[in-house]
Amino acid sequence: MDNRADCSSAHSILEGVAGSGIDDRRRYNLETEKDYLYQVAIRDWVENSLGTEIMVPVYGPKNENEYDIYIQSVLIPEEVVQSEMKNDTYNAGSLEPGITVYGSWENDEKLYQHWNNDKGLEPFVIKREFNDLAEDYIEIVEEFRLLFNLYYNSQKKEYIDLAGGNISVVKVAENGSVTVHKRYLKTYLALKEKVLVIHVDSRCVGISREEKIKEDCVSYHDGTATLYNLNMGQLHTFSQNLNYSILYAKKIIRGCDLRDCNVWPYNEEKSYVEFIIGVDDDGKEIRYTCNPKYLDNYFGANPSAPHYLTPVYFDAAVLGKYYSKPEIYKVEDGIIRCGTLWALYIDNTRDGYVSAYLGDLGRNLPNEAEQYYWRGFNRAIEGHLSRTKIQRDFMSIASDSETSDFIFKRKYVDVNSKFTKKFGWPLFLPLTEYDLYNFEIIRIPINNSVAEMDMLVLSLVKVLIDSLNEKEIIKQLNGEYVKLVGSISKIEAWLNEKEIEGASKHIKYLRKLQELRLSGTGHRKGKGYQKISRALDIQKENYAETFTRLLESATSFLELIERNFDNLI
Repeated sequence: MDNRADCSSAHSILEGVAGSGIDDRRRYNLETEKDYLYQVAIRDWVENSLGTEIMVPVYGPKNENEYDIYIQSVLIPEEVVQSEMKNDTYNAGSLEPGITVYGSWENDEKLYQHWNNDKGLEPFVIKREFNDLAEDYIEIVEEFRLLFNLYYNSQKKEYIDLAGGNISVVKVAENGSVTVHKRYLKTYLALKEKVLVIHVDSRCVGISREEKIKEDCVSYHDGTATLYNLNMGQLHTFSQNLNYSILYAKKIIRGCDLRDCNVWPYNEEKSYVEFIIGVDDDGKEIRYTCNPKYLDNYFGANPSAPHYLTPVYFDAAVLGKYYSKPEIYKVEDGIIRCGTLWALYIDNTRDGYVSAYLGDLGRNLPNEAEQYYWRGFNRAIEGHLSRTKIQRDFMSIASDSETSDFIFKRKYVDVNSKFTKKFGWPLFLPLTEYDLYNFEIIRIPINNSVAEMDMLVLSLVKVLIDSLNEKEIIKQLNGEYVKLVGSISKIEAWLNEKEIEGASKHIKYLRKLQELRLSGTGHRKGKGYQKISRALDIQKENYAETFTRLLESATSFLELIERNFDNLI
């Protein structure tokens, strides 16, 4: 129901303009002035857009052209909506814990209330103020934060749902405005059985001060969720008369259906994606659900269905997402972990592809979105489980990975640990929390791109060369050296003094690796990069093969150190 007031004066502003000799430009300015003062854009936003955004504004200033807009909001019970929508004022007042006194002071009843009111009003945003004794700040009501277990990123001033896919749920802008993700807001309202009233205060002063605007009003109430009142007139100052308008608006935001709120017990029904598990006689892809409930198993369930342990194959690039965020995910030998939230057992020891069991994809991937991500890399290929995977899963034999990246990582940790016990100091300095990702992301290239190759070379150099314990290595030297620059020269001198057989080959490798880093990622790629690329046989098509050789050489260097522990004393 549209009860917009038909204020006749709203149509009188441009009376006499047509045919008055005013040029088109002046007529355009008057039209612009009218739309501006009548806040056409703001009214349209309130009527049609406010509350439909992904990030709903609930507090603070809103930047909108020349308008001065301020937003506040409050939670109220559904039963008071009708009375709340009878006026355009913000009726919440100060919502904070306190004592309400009922009756006379002598015969009063003193009642402590969480939000110091008996109308069921609750804040969503709390402005903490400290009277200039400390810096004020914005706070989101604790119940909302705890309900969704939101992490606060203090640098971005965002509350984030890490478990739900790193979603920004609440954003606090530099100007103090607050927006909240609509899905989380509506879920909160549904569980609270309350609605959110958003109050908008929008003001403006006329662009053109030559035309006097008559006092006017526009009112609107749709009968359910939206109302506003706009008042317009002239502001008289000492030097001039200014046209102005003030808009007060309210918008009701209601919660979603409880069945859609995705909070236990309403989120028990999990969706499952179909994956390609092979091809039929005509070469057509065979797809089947990953829902474990509908799969065959060793206990006789669904004998005509594919088995729970049916291998499903994926392009190795599926791991890119997890390698790129080592602060969240860990890609290890045979498993991907997302903190302690979820883990998926995989076979990542094959070149070019990764596999996982059909049932594990349904049981272990946390949601439909994660399953769809994997399906995007799903391939029908002549894949096979690795010997390591077969021994682990079907023969109960502890088996180490046979791929060069995991072999290197395992040897690196093992040698450094043994070295520390024998010599009392680590050969490789511990990586800081800011550098640890360099070790974690070392892998066989999965995208076969020069950018990935550069990144992996840089990480390998940081782990293998930059982390060498130069300070302790120098202490082991007996000879006098005019100039020893860099960790490679120092460990070379030590190995030479100890007459370690075959050391020169490994020192040459370290220097080539360092040169590849300097010419590839440290500077623009020029003749130096071309030269070292030829020396290492690097071509655009064989980054995976090249980096595999680099890792094998790195492992060989570690084995040299391990074999010569006694000779290095």
